Amino acid sequence: MFSLLPYNTFGLEVQADAGVVVRSRHDLQLPLADPYLIIGRGSDVLFTDDFAGTALIAGVRGIEVQHTGRSFEVRVGAGEILDELIVTLLQQGITGLENLSAIPGTVGAAPIQNIGAYGVEIGDYITSVEAVDLRSGQYVILSREECCFGYRDSYFKQHKEEKLFVLYVNLSFPDRFIPHLTYQGLKDKELKDAQAVRAEVMALRARKLPDPRFVGNAGSFFKNPVVDKNTVERLRAQWPDMPVFTAGKDRYKLAAGWLIDKADCRGITHGHAGTWEHQALVLVNRGQAKPHEIVSLGKYICTEVAHKFGVELVPEVRLYGRYGEVEWNSL
Repeated sequence: MFSLLPYNTFGLEVQADAGVVVRSRHDLQLPLADPYLIIGRGSDVLFTDDFAGTALIAGVRGIEVQHTGRSFEVRVGAGEILDELIVTLLQQGITGLENLSAIPGTVGAAPIQNIGAYGVEIGDYITSVEAVDLRSGQYVILSREECCFGYRDSYFKQHKEEKLFVLYVNLSFPDRFIPHLTYQGLKDKELKDAQAVRAEVMALRARKLPDPRFVGNAGSFFKNPVVDKNTVERLRAQWPDMPVFTAGKDRYKLAAGWLIDKADCRGITHGHAGTWEHQALVLVNRGQAKPHEIVSLGKYICTEVAHKFGVELVPEVRLYGRYGEVEWNSL
């Protein structure tokens, strides 16, 4: 058996039948027997059961930087830790990812979820992703356009059947600092450089989010729901202070944390699982939680929010059951 405890930040005592740390494409012994799963640090994952197959762990390392005159082109191994990459880049004067500071997880997992925080998404800087098709063994390179980045979404999530194992992520950054300070907690600050932005982002995260080294969690458990104008008008009539953000033509994004909070679910505990006292959007392992306790808590929150607001919450985390990825509605 292969322990998945180091590969899920919820800190759940789950196992796989076998595991391989993939440090190069040559570590992939193809064809692979089903079932198998691909994982990095598991910072956006909830295991709902032990896994009856092989876990492939992203372990490719290395950071290559080229200065082309007007931009920095960076090639990063999928097994590099994202926050460590940000530190390395800032030390070389390369800016752009500082708003994503302190997000746990690997670089290889970042494009899958198109992770984002404080007004920046990783897809804003990705130029291409290098991967291996685990079915054919073919080496493939997907351009930014082919990655189809959206809100916590990408080609990789839309086409899970293609079984692409990410090896490298290529990014491009301007050779000058362009601050992204549209987020409410940043726009009123005088942040003169990227290091200052990083420090402020880390302080914001520390105030709102638990450190997974000490409190098991996977960050924001639910996506911010996107709704139409009629829904916004209906809700605003009853809750005028409800935060609303534009999300494209005639589409609006609601704050899932606000909805959960107003549904009286902040700080609650069910069994050994609960919601974080400082941010209701975060589900936590209060110690020795079992997968079914996290799932049950999430379902309870969905029911309470739907009852109060008529809005459906959908998990942001990826869900893995005994034989592979599963859908929330099937649990």
